[in-house]
Amino acid sequence: MCGLVELYKKPAKKIEKTLDLQVPLELGTFRCYHPIQIIHNDGNDNQVTKALWQFLLEQKDGQWKPSKYTSFNSRWYEGQGFKKSFTKAFRESRCIIPASAFVEGMNKVYHLLKPTDDSPIYFGGLFKNWGDQDNPVYSASMITIPPHPKLADIHNKAMPMMIPEKDLAMWLDPDFNNTEAFTDLMQPQLRTDFDVVKIKGWSQVEPIEEGFRLKADSKSSLE
Repeated sequence: MCGLVELYKKPAKKIEKTLDLQVPLELGTFRCYHPIQIIHNDGNDNQVTKALWQFLLEQKDGQWKPSKYTSFNSRWYEGQGFKKSFTKAFRESRCIIPASAFVEGMNKVYHLLKPTDDSPIYFGGLFKNWGDQDNPVYSASMITIPPHPKLADIHNKAMPMMIPEKDLAMWLDPDFNNTEAFTDLMQPQLRTDFDVVKIKGWSQVEPIEEGFRLKADSKSSLE
């Protein structure tokens, strides 16, 4: 499950321009259960908002904190869709998690993946406001979909959903509720080449081996 993303300057500038953001994106490393920046549309403009990277929250000592149920990823199951916890958000409160690289792990082996051409990654996400209009408390999750065969040795249970630039407006439109239109986006696809390198782990994103390249799917398979 994807629980760490990085955002570098060049991809961030491209995201800001593409989505007409009025505030700069924060650069750095973002981990699950901690604040992450999301991009959503308020009905007029695209907004950048801080949210806790854990969809389900509960009140403890008068504060909203992560639930004991893991939900930093919202998994979409082929033929079944989302679990009930995420279906309303899928219709009404979709977001983008901006990134330029991400970490996947399996059996305590971790890899960092980044587009070879330094293009930005637009991860599909869901968000929720647990507070009120005057005191909003946002949470978010990253959508995961069935695994891609090319990622089988990196993570063989799921992969994060990545939205192509041409579908961003539809995805962010809060008034667009026809979720069947997103069916093709839920299919495992690699639209660009990725450079992959094994790293020390979640807390130390340093390479420990020489990397390799995953080639994008052929254009015919993406049509």
